Amino acid sequence: MVFKNSDMGRRVYNRQFDFPPPQPLPGTDAPPMPFVLVGDEAFQMCSNLIKPYSSRGLNQNKRIFNYRLTRARRMVECTFGILVAKWRIFTKPIQLKIETVDEVVNTCVVLHNYLLIKESLNFQDIPEESELASLENFDMRTNVDDSRMRDSFAENFCSDAGRVTWQEQII
Repeated sequence: MVFKNSDMGRRVYNRQFDFPPPQPLPGTDAPPMPFVLVGDEAFQMCSNLIKPYSSRGLNQNKRIFNYRLTRARRMVECTFGILVAKWRIFTKPIQLKIETVDEVVNTCVVLHNYLLIKESLNFQDIPEESELASLENFDMRTNVDDSRMRDSFAENFCSDAGRVTWQEQII
C-alpha cells in the first residue's frame, strides 16, 4: 500500500502522472503503447504500471515476458543499490518537499556519473542483491485493457522487432 497511497502512486493510478504520450514500440508500426513503470506481483496493474503474469500455466511468450520484466526490475534495484552505497541520503525516507527530492536524486545521479569518470567504481562495496522495501499486496484485479496491454508487450518481446538472441535459452 506504500506506493498506491503515495502522491506518485495516486497520480499513476489516477492517470495524472506526466508520462510521455504512447508511441509504437521500436521496430514496429503497431499501435502506440504507453510508457510504463515496472512493478512486481505486489502491484495492481494499470495503464502505466506493468507487472508479471501469475506463475501458473504460462506459455513460452508469458515466461519470456516475465523473465525480461524481472530482469528490468533487477536492473532498477541494482542501480538503486549503487546509489544507496554511494549516497547515504537514500538509506531512509527523505524528509524534503517532492521537488527538492527530485533535485537531490538528479544531483546524486550526476555526481555518481562524474565520479565514475574520475575514479573507478569498486563493485565489491555494492551489495549484489538490493531489495526495495517490501510491500503489502494490492487488490490484484486487473482490467481487460491492462491485460491486453501486457499481452502486447509479451508478443513484442517474442517478435522479430523485440526479441533478444538469448531469451529462449534463459527461460
